Amino acid sequence: MGAIWGQNRRENPQGALAFLEDLLIECDAGVGETVLVGGGPASGKTHLQHQVVVRAKELGIVTLTAAGAADERDVDGGVIDQLLASPLLPPSLTGRPADGDGRDVDERIAELCSAIHRLARERAVLVAVDDLHHIDETSARLLLRLQRRAPSAALLLVLNHADGSYADSPFTSLPHRHVELTPLSVQAIAELVQGDGLPERIHELSAGNPLLVRALVDAHRGSADTGSAYSEAVQRLLHRYGSPLREVATAIAVLDSDVTTEAVAIVAGVDPLEAEASTGRLADAGLVAGVRFRPPAAAAVVGGLRGPEKVRLHVRAAEVKHARGLSPAEVARHLVAAGEAEADWALPVLVAAAEQVMLGDDIEFATRCLKLAASVAKARWEQQTISQLLAKITWRVNPAAAAPHLRSLREAGSLDASDRIGLARQSLWLGDRDTFERSFAALETDVEPLDPRTSAELILAGYWHYGVSTTTADPGDPWLHTANSLAAMWRTGGTETTSACAERILQNCRLSDTSLEALATAILALAHDDKADRAEGWCTSLSEEAEYRGAITWKAMLDAIGASLRLRRGDVPGAVDLGTRALGMLDAPNWGVAISYPLATLLIAHTAAGAFKDAAAVLRHPMPDAVWATLGGVRYLRARGHFHLATNRGLAAVSDLQQCRRILHEQDLELPAVLPWQADLAEANLGLGNTAMAVELARQSLAGPADAYSRGSALRVLALAGDAAARPGLLNRAAEAFKASGDRLELAKTMRTINHLSQRAERAGSLVKAVHVPRQGRSRPAVPRPVARPEPVASPSASVLSEAELRVAELAVEGRTNRQIAETLYITVSTVEQHLTRVYRKLGVAGRAALAGEFADAEGGQ
Repeated sequence: MGAIWGQNRRENPQGALAFLEDLLIECDAGVGETVLVGGGPASGKTHLQHQVVVRAKELGIVTLTAAGAADERDVDGGVIDQLLASPLLPPSLTGRPADGDGRDVDERIAELCSAIHRLARERAVLVAVDDLHHIDETSARLLLRLQRRAPSAALLLVLNHADGSYADSPFTSLPHRHVELTPLSVQAIAELVQGDGLPERIHELSAGNPLLVRALVDAHRGSADTGSAYSEAVQRLLHRYGSPLREVATAIAVLDSDVTTEAVAIVAGVDPLEAEASTGRLADAGLVAGVRFRPPAAAAVVGGLRGPEKVRLHVRAAEVKHARGLSPAEVARHLVAAGEAEADWALPVLVAAAEQVMLGDDIEFATRCLKLAASVAKARWEQQTISQLLAKITWRVNPAAAAPHLRSLREAGSLDASDRIGLARQSLWLGDRDTFERSFAALETDVEPLDPRTSAELILAGYWHYGVSTTTADPGDPWLHTANSLAAMWRTGGTETTSACAERILQNCRLSDTSLEALATAILALAHDDKADRAEGWCTSLSEEAEYRGAITWKAMLDAIGASLRLRRGDVPGAVDLGTRALGMLDAPNWGVAISYPLATLLIAHTAAGAFKDAAAVLRHPMPDAVWATLGGVRYLRARGHFHLATNRGLAAVSDLQQCRRILHEQDLELPAVLPWQADLAEANLGLGNTAMAVELARQSLAGPADAYSRGSALRVLALAGDAAARPGLLNRAAEAFKASGDRLELAKTMRTINHLSQRAERAGSLVKAVHVPRQGRSRPAVPRPVARPEPVASPSASVLSEAELRVAELAVEGRTNRQIAETLYITVSTVEQHLTRVYRKLGVAGRAALAGEFADAEGGQ
C-alpha cells in the first residue's frame, strides 16, 4: 500500500474499529501504516484503542502501548519507557535513551527505532499511544522516526490525539491516515442493545456520545438505575474536559434558562470567548442541544454541585437574571437553591415569586420562597406580610401548620381584603366562628366591596359549618341570590330550585380555598334531590382536580363527601373504604373541625353493617372542642346516637340526640333536612318503650316544614309505635319518602323492616301457639303473643319479650355462647345473662335446651 498523507475518515467508534481491524489484518500480512485517531473528550478514542490492542493480541501481533499525561510532559522519555515495557521485546531494547549512558540521545533514539523496525520486519508490531498531545519531546522524536519507517515493515502505529490538536501536530507532515470519531447513530446503538424504542431513547439522552451510550447500555443490561449511571457518566465526562469547559458546563446547567454567552461567562467566571468556544465543544459532545443542556444532563451536572460552589453559582445566576429583568419565580429558584437572600432586592423577589407560583398551585416552592424570605425579614411589616401569605399557602396541605400564621393575621393592625378572606377561610376550618364573622363583616364594609362570587362562597361556607349566614349584602345580586337559594337545602332538602342553583355553583365556581364548602353544599343538594349520579360525578371530578393540583386538604374533604354519597345510595363497604382513605389523608390537627364529617360517615356505615367494634374504634378518634358548636359536630352526635340505639344503649342514644336538639335550639336553627332531631328522638324513645313520647315527637316532626327524609323517619316511627293494622301503610309511605329524598340506605332499611316485620309476626304467632299447647306432663300459664319489632326498635310494653330479649334469645338458640352474643350485639356478658334470665322466666323454660325446643316447635308450626 502506498504512502497516504492525511486521508480523513469520519466514523463512529464501531465503524472506526472495523476500519482498524482491517489495518491489523494488513499489518499481519506485512503492510505498515500510521493512523491518527481524533475526537473530543469521551468520544471513545481510549476505548477504541483498547479494543484494537485486544484484537491485535488475538492475532498474535506484538503490541507496544503507552499513554501521554499532562503532568508527565516534562518526564523525558516517559512514553518510551511504557513502550519498551513489553516482555516480547529483546533485552537490548529495555533501556531508554539518557544522557548518562555515554551516548548521544539522537543516537540512542535511532538505535531503538532500528531495533523495533527490525522486529517489525520479522513479526507484525502494533504501537498504540493514547493522548498523543501530552507526550514528552524525546518520545515524540522516536514515534516520528517510527512513522517514517512504518510503510516499509509490518508496523502499525495507532496514535490518539485530542480534538483541535490535529492541525498543529508534527505527525501530520508524514504519511498517515486520519480517523475522526463521530457520535453513535441510532442504528449503531441498536447493535449494542435491543428493545422497543430503547436505542432511540438512549440516542435522545446521549446524542450518541460513546461514554454516555455505554453508561446507559450497561445500566440497561445490568438492571441498574439508569439515572444514576447517566449522572455518573456526565460527571466523568466533565472531569475529562477540565477547566474552563467544566465551569462553562456548570454555568449553563445552573442557569437552565436565559442561557446567553454573556450570562454564562458571568456565572462561570470566564471570558465570553472561552464561554462560546466551550459551549460549542459541549454541543459536539452531545450534552448541549442548541444553547441548553439536555434535561437529564442538566440535572446530573447540578446534582454534582456541593457546598460553597453550589451557593456561589446560584447566587450569581440569581443576580444575572434579576439584572436582566426575568420573572420573580425564575430569580427565586436560584435564591432558594442557594439558601441565601442577602441582596436588598432578594426579599421582595421571593414574596412576588411565591404569589406568582401559587397561581399554578406550586405550593411546595411557594412555601420555600416564603420561608427563605422570613429568614431575612427585619421589619415587622415584612414579617407580617410573609406570615399572611404562609397562612394562605400552608392551609391547602397542612392546615395545622397555618395556625401560627393565623394568629399573626388576627394580631395584625390592618389587613387587606385578601388577608381577611384568608383569615375567614381558615377560621372556619379551625372552628373560630367569632373571627370568621368579624372578618366577613369587615370585608362587606370595606372601602372596596367584596366581589359577589367570593361573598357567595363564604356565605355557603358559613352555612356548611354553622347553618347561618352573616351577610348583609344585597340579596338581589345573582351570585348572592343563588347562594341563598342553595342554602335552603339545609331546611327543605333537595328540590328543583336547589338542584338548579347547585348546578350553577358547580359550573361557575373554580375549586379554591374559598369555594370548597360551596361546592360541597352543591353536591349534597343534588344528592338530596335524588340526583346521586350527578352528585357523585361532580365529587369525583373535583377530587381528581384537587389531587392533580396537590391540595391534600381539598381532596380529603371531597373524598369524605364522596363517602357520604356512597352511604346514601346504600354502598356501605364503598363508604367505609373511601371514608377511611379520606380520614387518613390528614391527621387530626390538620382536619380541624371538619374531621367530624368523615368520622360521622364511618360511624353510620359501621353501624349499618353491624360492625360495632369498628364503630367503637371511630369513637376513639380525637376531635377539637370547637367541633361541638358546628353542624358537623351535631351530625357526629346524631351518628353516635344511632350507634348507641343499635347497640341497646337507649339512654345514651337519647342523651346524644337531646344534645343535638339543645345545640340547634341555642343557635336558633331548624334544619330537618340534614339533622331531623325530632324523628331521631322519637326513634330513641320508642327503643326505650316510651311509646307516647315517640308518637308525639314523630307527629311534631310531621307538623313542621318536614323534608322527604325527616317525613320518612317520622312515618316509620309512627308505624312501629302505632296500631298494627295501620303499620303496613305507614311503612310504605315512609319508603316512598326515603326514595324521594334519594337516601337509598334508609330506603333499604325500611324495606327490610317491612319484610322482617312480616316474618317475625309469623314466627311469633307460631311461638304463641306452641306455648298454648304444653307438652305432656308439663303445664304453665298461657303467654300472650309478642308483638314483633324490627331492628333496632324494641317491642311495646304489651309484648312478652322485649326486642333486646328476643335478639338475645334467637342468638342463644343458634348455639352461640354468652360471650359471642355479647360481641355480636356489642353489649356486656352480664347484660346477656340478665336478658336470658328474663327470657327463661317469661317463657317458663328451664334453660337453653328448653328454649331451643320452644323455638323449634314455633318454627315447625309455621
